[in-house]
This record gives sequence, structure tokens and C-alpha cells, in this order.
Amino acid sequence: MFNHSSHSNKMLAVFLGCALAGSAGIGIASSARAADAEAVTIDTNFTVYTPPVRLENPPGNAQASVILMTGGNGLLSLDGTGTIIDSTGNFLIRTANLFLQHGLNVMMADVALAYPAPTGIALSERLSSMHAGELQGFINAAMTRWGKPVWIVGTSNGSVSAVTAGGFNPSLSGLRGVVLTSTVTQLSTTDQPTFNLYVTRITVPTLVVWNQDDHCTASPPSGSAAVFAAIPASTKASDVLQGGYSVATDPCGAFSEHGYAGTARDAVKDIAQFIKQTQ
Repeated sequence: MFNHSSHSNKMLAVFLGCALAGSAGIGIASSARAADAEAVTIDTNFTVYTPPVRLENPPGNAQASVILMTGGNGLLSLDGTGTIIDSTGNFLIRTANLFLQHGLNVMMADVALAYPAPTGIALSERLSSMHAGELQGFINAAMTRWGKPVWIVGTSNGSVSAVTAGGFNPSLSGLRGVVLTSTVTQLSTTDQPTFNLYVTRITVPTLVVWNQDDHCTASPPSGSAAVFAAIPASTKASDVLQGGYSVATDPCGAFSEHGYAGTARDAVKDIAQFIKQTQ
């Protein structure tokens, strides 16, 4: 089961079935990296840059790899070395070191080469076959580098990418599971049907995380609850946080409840726990 240490500011709803079979379909390169958890960035040419995040004592024997899909326009503003210049404080990117501390490899994806600044990637493009191909490329890169089960973790607009990864047909090879956080569920009338269809196709293990005090109109708590209910995966869980604090004037900003201000450490802990117990 997905066990969870109690927090006074959290509620947890869990529905777990039997774990699905392990990932298949992608060969592991003989040159896969050592077991210590490692963080890298990657672009849509599938060039991997390392290491933008370091730990003095990285945990050994990384159990899985996470591909972090940032929200907003998907841009990380990488320089020539792959170092992130400006992530706007995105929840997943600013907590990369926490994923490392929990023994997970981290791959932070930037889409600038395929979707240049300042526009970046639109929601409709996150639902496209082109983006599904990019997500497959990220998975391939993570499998080749580490040879560990691969999860795609998205937040806000980035969760739409995670929905595409889990619900695109044909399914993406090598994807072990997906994590959706503060999912944008209010899409345009042209994009909503595709998003809804992908949600109903997700059969890989799935964790849906949201803050009950999220005031962003694009990601209402009721929307995340509906997405969770609609996902047919036999192994799924919902993690509902409460409280935190906002230092953002924008309720959809990175340092609002939507971006897990004050609850980020708990959110990452729960994500890591679910991933490691669902292998």
C-alpha cells in the first residue's frame, strides 16, 4: 500500500490495485550510469546536460527516474552548458534537489528548441502527437542513461504533458507511471475533448496531487478530483494537501498554494514514496 505519515494540514485519499508489470520496450544501454541519483537537463534535440544540481552525499542506488515537466510555457532558459537560467521558481524545478535526496534520478525537460521563447509550448501543443514524440524521446534518454523505471511528473500546464504521456495512443514505451500536480483541467473548448480522452486512457500507475486551497481558476481542486476519478488505472492514488502560504499576487503563480508554497517538501516526499512503492 501507499503508506503516508500523518500531517495536520493534509488529507489523503488512496485507491490502489495491483501493481502493473514493469516497463518494457526499450533496451538499456550497456553504458548506463552509476547508481547514485543524478540530475540532468534535456532539450528537444535530446541532448542531455549534466549536472545542474549537485548533492555532497548523493543517495546511492537510485530506484527510479523522474522526468519533470515544468508548467507555464515549458521554458527553462538553458544556457550552453544546460544550466537553468530562469525557471520562474516552478515547483518541480525548484525542488529537484529534494527528488535527488529521495533517491530518484531527475531529468528536467526544456522545450525551447521546438517551441521558442517567448511563446513556448501551448496547451494544444502539449496534447499533440509531436509532443508525444518528444516525451518518448525524453523517456528513451532516461532509460539509456540510467536503466531505471521512468516516471513523468508534471505540474500545472506540465501535467497536461503527463496526461499525454499516460493517455496517448499508442502508449509510450518504457513509461512506468505518471504524477499530476496542480493539474490544469480547464482547457479551451477545442482542447478539452482530447484532454478528457487521454485521461480515460491512462492505465499506468498514477498519482494525482493537489492543494485543497489552490485558488487558481485553471486548476480547481474539483477538477483534479474529477481527473482522479476518471483515470482507469488499477494502481492510482490521490494526495490532497491543505494550507501552506502564498507570497504571490497571482493565485496561479509558483509561490502560491497552486505552486505548493509551504507544502513543497511534503508534496515531494509523497510523490517519491508513491513512486518507490509502485515499482
